[in-house]
Amino acid sequence: MARPREFEPEEALDKAMRQFWTKGYHDTSIRDLVEATGVNYYGLYGVFENKHGLFLAALDRYRDTVTAEILAQLKQPGPLTDVITKTYEHLLNIGKTRCGPIGCLMCNTAVELASEDPAAASKVHANMAQLRKGFRAKLTEAQQSGELAVERDVGALAEFLTTTVYSLALLLRSGCDKAYVRRHIRTAVSLLD
Repeated sequence: MARPREFEPEEALDKAMRQFWTKGYHDTSIRDLVEATGVNYYGLYGVFENKHGLFLAALDRYRDTVTAEILAQLKQPGPLTDVITKTYEHLLNIGKTRCGPIGCLMCNTAVELASEDPAAASKVHANMAQLRKGFRAKLTEAQQSGELAVERDVGALAEFLTTTVYSLALLLRSGCDKAYVRRHIRTAVSLLD
């Protein structure tokens, strides 16, 4: 008979996600993961197979939690530019730590691994597609209500707004001050007028 798990996989996954988000894939050791999760090596590998499997599961967890939180912001009622601005403002608080902002796990992964890890790149692209779909839905809704001109290309705007999520994450991770980041947000949102 198999022994029952002595840890909650989702809880461990949340902690591993935060560890990868903070340090990146290559700079996170298995020791770091054991310390962060409180789960021994055998327990983690018993569920996730290896460090890479745990990392891919952490990327899925990020999409299911953090990206879902961003998409929930987009579904809020209100004028298009207000909703987009509030969504971007929300991003300023998502990756905060005691040591400073850590940006976006998907963005960090794109920079660190996408060129060498097809499985990680696929997760990043799926996340971008999910964000694009959310922005496109909000833009289409605004177009149907007459708030956004019919001739505006919602597909291109959705791509731009998605890319802005990633650029904001890079600005935050690099330590740019919030005034600079907020100017970037205002400029991006002004393109919707």
